[in-house]
Amino acid sequence: MSACAMLTYNNVTPAAWACGVQFAADHGVQITSNQGSATVSGFTLAWNYTPSAQTVALQCTDSPWWAPCSTINSFIDNTVHKCLDQNNVVMAATV
Repeated sequence: MSACAMLTYNNVTPAAWACGVQFAADHGVQITSNQGSATVSGFTLAWNYTPSAQTVALQCTDSPWWAPCSTINSFIDNTVHKCLDQNNVVMAATV
């Protein structure tokens, strides 16, 4: 399957990033650097966290044929927002 749309988030504090890293680890994805990619169960996720700008970009670059990007990106978005909410982070509006 082709890549899904990239999702970008701002105001991602180190604590919110750590929450996402822990969630990924709980699901078999080992994130050991601020930039990279990993494949688990046919899903490949790429990430780029920029601590100085407090931004993170996430993209599913490959997935099984049965998993539509709308479902994948909804899952990613819900997970990110849970970590942001747990750490009292409010995303800034982008123009």
